[in-house]
Amino acid sequence: MPGIVVEIKPVTVVMTGIEFMQYGNHYLDAAEYLYAKEPDTWFDPLPYQLLCQSLELYLKSFIWLVDRLSRKTIKNKYRHDIVKLWRHAKERGISRYCKPAKAHDQTLALLGPYYKDRKFAYLDLSMSWEGIPQIRAHPEAKSVITQLCKELRKSLHKPILNAS
Repeated sequence: MPGIVVEIKPVTVVMTGIEFMQYGNHYLDAAEYLYAKEPDTWFDPLPYQLLCQSLELYLKSFIWLVDRLSRKTIKNKYRHDIVKLWRHAKERGISRYCKPAKAHDQTLALLGPYYKDRKFAYLDLSMSWEGIPQIRAHPEAKSVITQLCKELRKSLHKPILNAS
């Protein structure tokens, strides 16, 4: 055995849409747990943060499925911009996996800027004075984004697994 040399080289791990999908599932489960636990009498930003994060990851898994971009490219191109992700997903045929509706566009136009700026994670005065009243005026937003996430979870699961 003294003549054997083992050379260890760097390994490149290629992440696929499964990574995005799996984390999207966890965020959706966490959001559902939180808002099923007790009624939101004022405004709890955490379910919105989790739902938007879930949707972001489902849309990124779809973009990966269609464009086969690297994880890094997808992350750098879209960051946390669910409005941009949604627009690009619709352009790439997400309608094969869900039924895009005006309610989706309106909900994402409402929640997207707050999510992109991390306002659900870090509440500030502008969120308290403007954002929360605006979102509370649209109580349907939470159920719209939840249903979209559930639809994408179900419809993208098999195609993502098959493509990975």
